[in-house]
Amino acid sequence: MKDQKKTILFDFDGTLAETMMLIHEVFNGLSSVYGYRHLPEAEIEAARHMSVREFIEFVGIPVWKVPLIAIHARRRMHDSMDQILPPHGLVEVLTQIHKSGRYFMDILTSNRRENVLRFLAEHQISWFDEVESTRAILSKKRRVEKYIAKKGLNPDELYYVGDTTVDVESARHAGARTVAVSWGLNTREALEKAKPDFLVHDPAELLSIFPAV
Repeated sequence: MKDQKKTILFDFDGTLAETMMLIHEVFNGLSSVYGYRHLPEAEIEAARHMSVREFIEFVGIPVWKVPLIAIHARRRMHDSMDQILPPHGLVEVLTQIHKSGRYFMDILTSNRRENVLRFLAEHQISWFDEVESTRAILSKKRRVEKYIAKKGLNPDELYYVGDTTVDVESARHAGARTVAVSWGLNTREALEKAKPDFLVHDPAELLSIFPAV
């Protein structure tokens, strides 16, 4: 029965896929197009400590340009998706969670759905029920709320797993439970400030939140 299962909604970039360096490459490639500051590789770690709003201010992007840049970046990422790997050990952990039969597992991403599907096919990952895409960058709250309504869930029945402060804040404001992973775009320290319900640093730790046996 559906009400006997937990529902887990996963972010994609940084959470399920190691796209940080690709995002950095694409971001820098678009800097001259949209007139913001090129980010040297030496500054990536400092940027990981910032929220999205802090970062766009740091590199000089007007808020109104953010959706335009995101759309352009998604298109540029497509041809490189077959080079992207999942975090070490994550596929094995999520396979265990899926095979337990105790969870519904979906993806909500600000990346293109086509990019995600290409990645999943490349790594023979076939156990997500749905892949949903949103153009929202600064907040996914409304999109999480729409997902909750679509699935007929009480908000606290949903666990949202993501790697940024935006993921944590969006899910919490929508009433969902929040699981932050520190192997993605934001650092452990930045995620701690967002106060997720759970903060994990290795894929195996997900099994303590979502037991597979």
